[in-house]
Amino acid sequence: MNPVNIQKMAASFGLFSFGFLCIGSVLMGATVLTGVVRGLVGAVLFTLVVWLSGIIFLQEDDEDIVEGEDHKEDVDKGTQLDQRA
Repeated sequence: MNPVNIQKMAASFGLFSFGFLCIGSVLMGATVLTGVVRGLVGAVLFTLVVWLSGIIFLQEDDEDIVEGEDHKEDVDKGTQLDQRA
């Protein structure tokens, strides 16, 4: 997963939460201004949560790749599994 995908996911979650909270608030009887404010706060909150969790996930992937480079795969591994004892 690269940083561009994380930014796209965060933007989509933010836009979805804005629309959901804004429209839901207005339909439940809040004023339009209150609905927009709730939508903006929800969009910022959900965008930050997805973005920061994606960055943490990306850092864990990078650490695993660096640690895995030192180990070389054994070519002869499993060649004697068919032999009887």
